[in-house]
Amino acid sequence: MEKMTPAMQQYYAAKEEHRDALIFFRMGDFYESFGEDAKTIAKELEITLTTRGKGRDGEKMPLAGIPYHAIDNYLPRLIKKGYKVAICEQLEDPRKAKGVVKRGVVRVVTPGTAMDSSMFTDASNNYLMAVYGEKDEYGLSFLDISTGEFLVTQFTDSAPFDRIASEVARMSPSECIMPPSLKEDRQLCERLRELKVIIHECDVDLFDPAGAEKTLLEQFRVSTLEGMGCSELRSAVASAGAALRYATDTQKRELSQVQSLNTYFDSQFMVLDAITLRNLEIIRNVRGEGNDSSLMGVLDETKTPMGKRLLQKWLLKPLISVDAINDRLDAVAWLHDNTLVRFDIRAHLSFVKDMERLVGRVMYGNSNARDLVSLKRSLEAVPQLLDSLMGCKGVGILEDIVSQLSSFRELEELARLIDNAIVEEPPLSVRDGGMIRSGYNQQLDELADLSKNGKQWVAKFQQKERDRTGIRSLKVGYNKVFGYYLEVTKSNISQVPDDYIRKQTMTNAERFYTPQLKERESAILLADEKMTALEYELLCDINSTVASHSRQLQETASLIGMLDVLADLAEVAANNNYVRPAIAPDCRLLIRDGRHPVVENTVPGGFVPNDTEMDCSENQFQLITGPNMAGKSTYMRQIAMIVIMAQAGSFVPASHALVGIVDRVFTRVGAFDDLASGQSTFMVEMVELANILNNATPKSLVLLDEIGRGTSTYDGYSIAKAVVEYIHNKGRVGVRSLFATHYHQLTDMAANLKRVRNYHIAVKEDGDDLVFLRKIVPGATDRSYGIHVARIAGVPHAVTNRAREILEDIENECVISDDDRRGRKKQRSSAKYTQVILFDQNSSYGAEDTGKKNPVLEELTRLDLNTMTPLEAMNKLHDLKGKLCGDETHNDR
Repeated sequence: MEKMTPAMQQYYAAKEEHRDALIFFRMGDFYESFGEDAKTIAKELEITLTTRGKGRDGEKMPLAGIPYHAIDNYLPRLIKKGYKVAICEQLEDPRKAKGVVKRGVVRVVTPGTAMDSSMFTDASNNYLMAVYGEKDEYGLSFLDISTGEFLVTQFTDSAPFDRIASEVARMSPSECIMPPSLKEDRQLCERLRELKVIIHECDVDLFDPAGAEKTLLEQFRVSTLEGMGCSELRSAVASAGAALRYATDTQKRELSQVQSLNTYFDSQFMVLDAITLRNLEIIRNVRGEGNDSSLMGVLDETKTPMGKRLLQKWLLKPLISVDAINDRLDAVAWLHDNTLVRFDIRAHLSFVKDMERLVGRVMYGNSNARDLVSLKRSLEAVPQLLDSLMGCKGVGILEDIVSQLSSFRELEELARLIDNAIVEEPPLSVRDGGMIRSGYNQQLDELADLSKNGKQWVAKFQQKERDRTGIRSLKVGYNKVFGYYLEVTKSNISQVPDDYIRKQTMTNAERFYTPQLKERESAILLADEKMTALEYELLCDINSTVASHSRQLQETASLIGMLDVLADLAEVAANNNYVRPAIAPDCRLLIRDGRHPVVENTVPGGFVPNDTEMDCSENQFQLITGPNMAGKSTYMRQIAMIVIMAQAGSFVPASHALVGIVDRVFTRVGAFDDLASGQSTFMVEMVELANILNNATPKSLVLLDEIGRGTSTYDGYSIAKAVVEYIHNKGRVGVRSLFATHYHQLTDMAANLKRVRNYHIAVKEDGDDLVFLRKIVPGATDRSYGIHVARIAGVPHAVTNRAREILEDIENECVISDDDRRGRKKQRSSAKYTQVILFDQNSSYGAEDTGKKNPVLEELTRLDLNTMTPLEAMNKLHDLKGKLCGDETHNDR
């Protein structure tokens, strides 16, 4: 085996330290990768895989590389696919290094710890999630190192699967770390992967509660975690400490932008679980293809990334405090009514960049001059925003925003510092100069003059040499390898003076230098080098000054984000004819002319509004019947969306709305097979139903669409009826519910359950045509018009015509079937249900519905199974079947 080079020894040392990561190994102008890493990188990035030399196994070494300046194009592609990438940099200037250049891993990039702007495709948070549990106590934390946001919660649950999945659906972390004990939970891990979370198992020591607490205390420079609300939450502290230590270990530096930890609990917000978020399409559509057809897509006209992130948080965690909701609504109402002020505010906000991530990069140490200019422009908008808000007296949230922004006057000085120091359009690189304004630093100006004068001298020197030699094509050039040179084409070589010293031979030219040019080169390059180094030093000083105001900058960014959301909600309300909802602590729900906020923007011909009236005394349970495609699901969803919007602090699509606080919205709509885990549509339906029945409270809102349709008619009807009874009677006070069904028999329940009310979607029949009026009206209907829907969907006429004949036979309680082997048609009475239920005491199978007892059931009741042989039991069952079916020839089938 060939002796390993010092560079490869460095590579293998880095790989040994980071076995679970791909290594980007800096060699000159490239990041190289070797061995299996090279194969993976070449495949995933679709770049050329080559070989060079031999590896430790004596085989040819696979090699793949990318230009170092193109890392922002390639690295995000690997991270999005779930890889960790360790960046192994040159730790010293190759020109000054003695021997091999020192190299070392400077950071490990993972999906949840990305910092570079190239890693983010939108303004959404990029959370690293940590999960820790012991016994039935679980802690979850969410850390976004790009903005400094750090959240933690804890709950107790013997079956935490749904709670964890719901938090993941709300927070959308890109990476999750967990100890080995949780990584072994196959169901949990599969669910997280379904939600597109990349999972990494970490050593259990990382989650040690004592070590985690010490990490947090040191990070925030405090002696106790009481001020952060989690001092007694052992599992929460363990998860938060693990997240911070993992992030710090990967970044190889302190994360000073993470300055606080916020503890939250479900009891502070309306709970929207993963199923409800999916079914209602709150943030993205049900296929996960973006937010254009979601509630977020309708409401998001924010001007800043901070506002966009905050609006999403408000929709995912609506409030349940009446006072807190009204505080938001007061601010939205003032901005809604003051149109010109709102226009001014939104105009000023359009100049504000992503301050949270800008400050994060400054604190992290990877900011550039352009980031500082963006920060300056954002700060310059603050005085204008304050001027616009001068008239908001008495509006609590807006007054608080004005008060806090006004207290950060020193940030105006910070903006002036950046403006005085940095040019308006600086270069992207911080190592090539050209960033600092003339007049900011005397020494820099002197070096600039020397460099400028030197270059003017070079231009004069070129003309002088042309005149002296008579070579009109002679030129003075420069490159980093050879410095300044005189270039003469081969055809003019005979005219070169004797004092020209040959420097380099080209294909069509020769390059020379003179002692005079060499001397001036040293002066010019020394000035340029000193100037570039001084500019970088000055930029670092400015960065340090900005970093010293990081807390005020982060708070300013947060306040601007809140103002952006409030102005956005006011703008959307004005543009879409929304009204301010009244918020009540009880369970009333009164909506006049309610509309679906998403559907109304897409439906041709205008959206038909509907009223809703619910309470906990007489109108608690709406049993909704009507045709397919008539709009039952849209009606139910719009009620839930109006409630969510109202409690998030938004105006709502209605002419009037009174919303009694809802603590949780449950939905069971649609059909989704979970084949990967072996769950059928019906099983998924029952699992979701179980969650609703077990967790709904009197203050919840339940939306159920076609419960029981995934099984046989009788089973489905039985389940649906039992569900209605259970929800109506739960806790003796019931739960506000909307229940859409095609089991028309259920409408009879309104006579026996005092809080159940029948409603149906009105239709207009015109011969064979059907017009959906989209209007919900009191009362029940006994038709579903499914055959009509099949016809307009394009089902062949032969099928729909035959279906209509069969339906008429059923409605006439007469079914004709070819039961006789000899081709004779036999008539029998129709069935109430699609399967035989032996123990249905109300069934008419085997006897006419005359009030008499069923003889088959009487005989079955008298049987003594303990004294019968298996053969006797089978014969008796055969005999009973014949009597039940009324078919003497059944034994011939």
